[in-house]
Amino acid sequence: MRRSTAFLICFYIFYFSGVYSASPESNAKKAKIVLVNPGVFYIRSIDFLVQTHVLDTALIEFESVFYTKSEVRYSDTDDYIRENKLHYILNREIYGNLNINTIYKKNDCTDDFREIFDNSDGIIFFGGWDIPPVYYGQKTELTVDINTPNRHLFELSFLFHLLGGNQNRDFKAFMRLKPDYMVLGICLGMQSMNVATGGDMYQDIPSDIYGLNYVEDVLKQEKDNIHRNYYKNIYPEKDINSHSFHRIDITDKNIRKSLGIDYFPLVVSSHHQAIKNPGAGMIVAGTSLDGKVVEMMVHSEYKNVIGTQFHPEFYTIYDPDSDKLKLNTEDPEPMTEHEMILKNNSFQFHLDFWKMIQNKAILSKSQRD
Repeated sequence: MRRSTAFLICFYIFYFSGVYSASPESNAKKAKIVLVNPGVFYIRSIDFLVQTHVLDTALIEFESVFYTKSEVRYSDTDDYIRENKLHYILNREIYGNLNINTIYKKNDCTDDFREIFDNSDGIIFFGGWDIPPVYYGQKTELTVDINTPNRHLFELSFLFHLLGGNQNRDFKAFMRLKPDYMVLGICLGMQSMNVATGGDMYQDIPSDIYGLNYVEDVLKQEKDNIHRNYYKNIYPEKDINSHSFHRIDITDKNIRKSLGIDYFPLVVSSHHQAIKNPGAGMIVAGTSLDGKVVEMMVHSEYKNVIGTQFHPEFYTIYDPDSDKLKLNTEDPEPMTEHEMILKNNSFQFHLDFWKMIQNKAILSKSQRD
């Protein structure tokens, strides 16, 4: 079967590369990582990372939390978890009324936020649709896609409670109590992290950063300057990949040291917005090769807070049996995303990234114990 083939191939790769690690004590308390509003695709990706031992459930466990008003449906994820017997993931809903005037202060969800924080060691915020610009004090450009306003209210408020922000300097951020707590924001997650702390956004990279308003002009750029696959705007064929592949420059010396890299890794992305002005405490840790698009952020005070504009979690990066697709109509033959990453010597970077995240959660657990 395809899943079995992928499992065996990846297991040996990960085991002999040193990423797989058994728990030193089989009955040791596990670090708990919270997954915020994860759709089925993201649960599937986490499960693939677990099944291939990129993430080790002898060391960590997961709890997914959903805002009841979120447009990402709890029931879909709950059904997927039960049908696939993912016993290492708990699932729960959070109630409360939130609006633009209450998210940056104590509100209906504050007690739930605090309870989740007190009883976990890390948290992951995933990708998704654009944040309504009104949430960061701007008018809305025509290119913005707003589909999940309630989800954004919840996640912005949660991140504000964790990190604090310019919107309410008197609020005492939770992480003052556990400064080693791990926070990972992926794509939208990093953007939400920035907005929650008082930063803002470029609403459209081609027009706002590069001054380009037409797809054909965007496609004439260097590939490393293109952050979503705009070929899909012209050729929406099903065999063209909707993701973009480009290299990034990780500028933060501590992240470079943790990942052991001295090159520009190839990453997968799919976004048209980018960080403009960093929020309180947020520091740029990586950029596109031309330095114009923020690709990674860290926090000046909380060393285990990290954001990535790219997607290290997509299971297709790790699955040799995933669909073969072309990036554009001129590609001679389709390839899996796994093959693309391998071909560009960036597979180990992705494995080491998750090893780093897992270690950050374990470090946070040692603080909680």
